Amino acid sequence: MYKSFSGLILFLMLACTSHPDESSVVLDLEKQRFQAMVERDVEFLEAVISDDLHYIHSNGEVDDKASFIAPIAAGERHYDDITIAESRVRMYDNTAIINAECTYHRKHEDGSPNNLQLRYTNVYVKLDGKWKMVSWQSFKME
Repeated sequence: MYKSFSGLILFLMLACTSHPDESSVVLDLEKQRFQAMVERDVEFLEAVISDDLHYIHSNGEVDDKASFIAPIAAGERHYDDITIAESRVRMYDNTAIINAECTYHRKHEDGSPNNLQLRYTNVYVKLDGKWKMVSWQSFKME
């Protein structure tokens, strides 16, 4: 009995360590998406964003996938950096919900800072084995 019980414990330990925590995977993907926005990596954005994206900006404007990516690709929407603070990821089977704060580090045309601090909710869904961003809603922090 002891051998089979210890074997079961070893199996469970290996099973837990061989698969990364899905919440960490999703949060890393979120950070990579922000970095892709900074670097204007359209290929990455195309891959990680779902075709049915519903993106609500902090000013109330709404984008789909194409209208979200286009101004980034054209350099009309640009960022020096995007940092995340106080993130929380909740997992529900094939759905991940991120609640976090972030800062979009950017500048006015004259070079002065024009940073934007947001509190947001982002939703990823695992489709065909890959996490895809499907929804975003944010508001400005004062």
